[in-house]
Amino acid sequence: MVFGYVLVSSKTSYNHDVADKLFRLDEVVEVEPLLVEETAMADSFFEDYDLIVKVHANDFKNLKKIVDNKICSIHGVEKIKVVIRPKL
Repeated sequence: MVFGYVLVSSKTSYNHDVADKLFRLDEVVEVEPLLVEETAMADSFFEDYDLIVKVHANDFKNLKKIVDNKICSIHGVEKIKVVIRPKL
């Protein structure tokens, strides 16, 4: 079992639609807005992203399929960045 955190950038007019569609995916555990300007951790790594999504998968290959086929295909998603680690 692995999990990944996916930073999602969406078109402004689609922010709520993208979040709703992400919540509906079985593999998605959490979806949170990324309010960079209000956090002490704000830096250039986060500045272009609107949401952070926690995703569970059986393995790395399956996680890649979820990101590529489900998350990236959501209308309004502009770009993503993924951080992956095995579940301990």
